[in-house]
Amino acid sequence: MTTLAKFQKRTVQVALDRLEADGPRRFLVADEVGLGKTVIARSVAEGLRKNRRRLNVMYLCPSLEIVGQNRLKFVSLTEIDEKDYKSGEDRLVLVPGALPDEGKGYRIFTFTPETSLPGWKPGPRTGRKAERAVIRRVLDRFDLLRPIVMRLDRERGPKPSPLLDERAASLDGYTQIGIERALRDIFDCQTGNLEKAIIAWLEPTNVDLAEFIARFRSALALAALRSKTVRPDLVILDEFHRYADLIIPRPDASEDRLKRERARVHELLVNALLNGEQKPAVLLLSATPYRLRRLTGEEMHPVEHYRALVDLTGFLADDPDCRVTVEAAMRDYHDALATLGSPKVVREQVLKAKSRLETLLAPLMARTERALVHKEDLFKRDNHPVDIEARDLMLFRHLAENCGKEFAGWAPAMWSSIPYPAQTLHGYKVWDKLSDAKAPPFEAGSGRGRLAHPQLRVLSDIAGGSESLALPWQPPTVPWWRLEGPWSSKRTHPGKTLLFSKWRGAPTSISALLSIDLTRGVGGHGKKAPFLRPGGSETGALVGIFMQWPNLSLAIDPIKASKAGLKAVRLEAEEQLEEFLAGKGVRFDGDEKRPTWIVACGIERRISTQAFNRVVSLAASTRTGGKSKDWRSIQPIASISRAELAALADHIVSAPGSIVARCVNRHGIPQNLKREYARVFDFAWNRLRSYLGHRSFAELILAASPRPRYPDALCEAMLKGGFEAVLDEQICLVGQLGDARGLEIVEQLSSCLLDRPGLVQFKRTKGRHRVPVQAVAPFAGGEQRRTGKKKGGRLRSDTLRRAFNSPFWPHVLCTTSVGQEGLDFHLWCRRIVHWDLPSDPVDFEQREGRIARFGSLAVRQSLAGSHRDAALARAEKGSPFSSLLQVAREQPSGDTGLERWWLPDAGLPESISFDWRFSLRSAREEQMLKDLLYYRLALGQPDPEAFLEMLKRVGAEGEDARSLAIDLSAISRFAKIAP
Repeated sequence: MTTLAKFQKRTVQVALDRLEADGPRRFLVADEVGLGKTVIARSVAEGLRKNRRRLNVMYLCPSLEIVGQNRLKFVSLTEIDEKDYKSGEDRLVLVPGALPDEGKGYRIFTFTPETSLPGWKPGPRTGRKAERAVIRRVLDRFDLLRPIVMRLDRERGPKPSPLLDERAASLDGYTQIGIERALRDIFDCQTGNLEKAIIAWLEPTNVDLAEFIARFRSALALAALRSKTVRPDLVILDEFHRYADLIIPRPDASEDRLKRERARVHELLVNALLNGEQKPAVLLLSATPYRLRRLTGEEMHPVEHYRALVDLTGFLADDPDCRVTVEAAMRDYHDALATLGSPKVVREQVLKAKSRLETLLAPLMARTERALVHKEDLFKRDNHPVDIEARDLMLFRHLAENCGKEFAGWAPAMWSSIPYPAQTLHGYKVWDKLSDAKAPPFEAGSGRGRLAHPQLRVLSDIAGGSESLALPWQPPTVPWWRLEGPWSSKRTHPGKTLLFSKWRGAPTSISALLSIDLTRGVGGHGKKAPFLRPGGSETGALVGIFMQWPNLSLAIDPIKASKAGLKAVRLEAEEQLEEFLAGKGVRFDGDEKRPTWIVACGIERRISTQAFNRVVSLAASTRTGGKSKDWRSIQPIASISRAELAALADHIVSAPGSIVARCVNRHGIPQNLKREYARVFDFAWNRLRSYLGHRSFAELILAASPRPRYPDALCEAMLKGGFEAVLDEQICLVGQLGDARGLEIVEQLSSCLLDRPGLVQFKRTKGRHRVPVQAVAPFAGGEQRRTGKKKGGRLRSDTLRRAFNSPFWPHVLCTTSVGQEGLDFHLWCRRIVHWDLPSDPVDFEQREGRIARFGSLAVRQSLAGSHRDAALARAEKGSPFSSLLQVAREQPSGDTGLERWWLPDAGLPESISFDWRFSLRSAREEQMLKDLLYYRLALGQPDPEAFLEMLKRVGAEGEDARSLAIDLSAISRFAKIAP
């Protein structure tokens, strides 16, 4: 884990003061998006663990994507390798029988609330098959109840699939007493015969099997929460504003008996989670705590947002009197913001009300904002004008004429946001009408000609067109020498792009169309096999390229000089290799020109039998067929020619396998045991080779190289594109700036390489197609599933997120509000594209917060601009990027710690929107952007709209405006009491 910044340390301290004290033990961290609330939560868990033998941490967040992203932060507390760690089940009913691993006194439970608390979210209530199997096992204890329930299962309808046909092997983790107690509470039967009470509950005609299963699931979840092994000591509610009815339930005065019972059952579960017999510490995380929503998406207080904060303080204080006091202070603050009179009078009233609110809220919460230390906008904003062409209007006319009266009013919005709607609007109701209509005047899919959509043409230019999208990796932040070819520093490199749209159909449409453009037509590469496939007599050479030669790979440490060219790199490598080989007794008096991989293998055998046996073992694991040479037959080589020396040096400095070996060694990743070096080779051979074999890469690299064979041109590209510097940087990002250690780093490197594409539906006159998308990909969050061996399907969202947070494909990620909150996309992206306008500045803030985060690409590029030469000079035999981080840490950190890792000195991240001149949309966008700087101050206020109006009314700007903003930052409290 990275070291906490000053403001984070202070926040952890005030949170622990609250959570370790007597009383409610509830605290809210409301830091602005991108400031590391999850990292703070992890440190809070560390602080709480110091005073106890074991700490059960229960982490809840609204989506599996956020769970997947943040779980490792907490799992790292156990110090168990990610590959070895067993996370247990993700349903409370199943957890007692499959607990997560415990390490260093920590046990980490991660859930989404709708799956962990049965029956909360409307919809099917029968749960997973494994949950029902546990229920079936519990039913074995009830001889009278069991046949009634099984009859209900049989009589559910014509040819139903049985729900209770399987029985769990055991009830491990549960106790009979615990289950009975929970059942009595769920069925409200504190005394008397429990079985008869449940049977009586089943008698009404409106009680079906699904309702019964839901109650038993709730009972088992309740028993689990009360058990010593599961009962939480710390509950972390991340992005809780999206499921705030967990802490502030809706009053249910329904006349429906079952609805009232469900509300009571839900209250039992929430009390067991947040109160329990031994109250846990509760830590809430949210950047927008004044906009509370129920799990259904409905806002609790859509008009008076401050009331949401009043409700929240009531929960945090666990005191109705505190809620009343805060509400009175809120009203005074609201009235002060609306005060009429001179600016001086308004300021006095606001400052008085603000001071009282800060006094009441500070014990309950902390919020840090960049606006406290940063006066200017956080982004460079470009509003790109769009030009409408005749072909664009022809497609609009086709849509408008064929979408029917029901959708005619939506036609302009659909056409402007979803390119080529007649080919891409799958999943919308209008699709049936478009499918039955005549074909549009022209179609996309040939990969030739201009795109017939105004914004899509601009986006294609922003993303750099096909040549930039075909790059196998992005240039490094700290190049070790002058880059050449497609990565040349003389070229403009657009980098990665994160695109947001409100329309669900936009990400798939954009991804398909730009991918078709990349492959030059639907089915562009057809059924052609990828490159770098083993087979035949050349297989040994291919394996050699991806082999981690135990001695030779480390004999060279490439030159690190910003002005050096590739000739100097190769010359230095040859000199280092010659010196190394001479020291091992290898002579240079030969006159042969043997294949380089055979020379390398023979020298490894000459140097060390153990190293040679490792090489042979790895080569044998590739299963390359009978035509390839048996590596065991290669004899030791003690003499080589000068030509062989030059070829071997070029191979060792540029081959992907040798580069991987050096990077792994440079960062101390263990390779001593067989499973360790086999895992590294698996990454190079099975993952990296498969990825680099894509035909788009081969076409780009071969076009820029005089070498006719792709393996040779690829090795040359490794030098031209600074691949070793890129890999060095990525290892630092997942290791030093992330949570991975040792072989976990290799696991994360493997997981960020897309070895197969997702597929997107696309219609042409001659039929429907499934377009492969990798360079440009849609991110659909929880809707996505793992792509297996079968053709088709979508890529898993966590796979896409990790891939986008790497220098590899995809280079453009298109998403909706699914990717808007809680997820990180900042490691290799510095550009946000607003395909259409968000509904309000809060959504603007959330979108841009995806890339304005700790150690973002913009921050790293700014650091590299200032300290690159110092880092290269310091890292003569080490990691240049690690040296850059060290040099940066040695610089003054500023008053808060925000200045170095969150706010780049130069080169702001980009926020791009589109200017539809003379349109209502354009006027609205202009006003929203104008207000955004004010909103960055107002977003932390309980009544942001009123605060914004007050600032305009009194003409407050800059420091004056900041002095009027409510300041709940933890670091400012220490500044006030400092001597």
